[in-house]
Amino acid sequence: MAQPESDEVLVKRLLPSSNGNSLSRAVAWREWYTQVGEASVLAFIKAQNDTSEPDMDIFQETMLTAFVEVERGRYRPHLNVPFAAYVKGIARNKIREARRRGRRFIPLDDMPQSEIESDEHLEAVVEQQEQQDSLHASLAELSQSRRQVLEGYLRGNSTTEIAQSLGITEELVRQHKSRGVRSLRQMAVLAV
Repeated sequence: MAQPESDEVLVKRLLPSSNGNSLSRAVAWREWYTQVGEASVLAFIKAQNDTSEPDMDIFQETMLTAFVEVERGRYRPHLNVPFAAYVKGIARNKIREARRRGRRFIPLDDMPQSEIESDEHLEAVVEQQEQQDSLHASLAELSQSRRQVLEGYLRGNSTTEIAQSLGITEELVRQHKSRGVRSLRQMAVLAV
């Protein structure tokens, strides 16, 4: 039985910049997946996933995103940082997206009376409603594209879903998100 390649050598075979043969890259992906990726990344997801999304769904979305990012040349190896750490970072973002999709806001008028009977709870609900109103007012001041991107995130959509719905690239979605959040912070809507 052959000794498995070191992670560094195997990852180098994954990179289009180091390996121009797409079939060879696909074989390297399969090797990395079976030797390192599946066990390591799935264990990370199982430990971190506190959402209603199944672990395997997040895992598959993570692996697909990692593959696409590497194939597009967006992954850059770093000394003493394993490739699995990069993929786990993607998994962490997928879990965050699942959390956002799971959030549901209830307007104050729709809250059951029993929920707002205590003064402390009522105060928290009113404060949350005021923050939402302030956020929506500030969103209205942003450019249409930035507002649409941030509203997509608030609805719990992923970067991919927002890009597809708006017909723009994921990179442009990330730029609009970053700049939109920066603008909101300057408007003192979000805590820095």
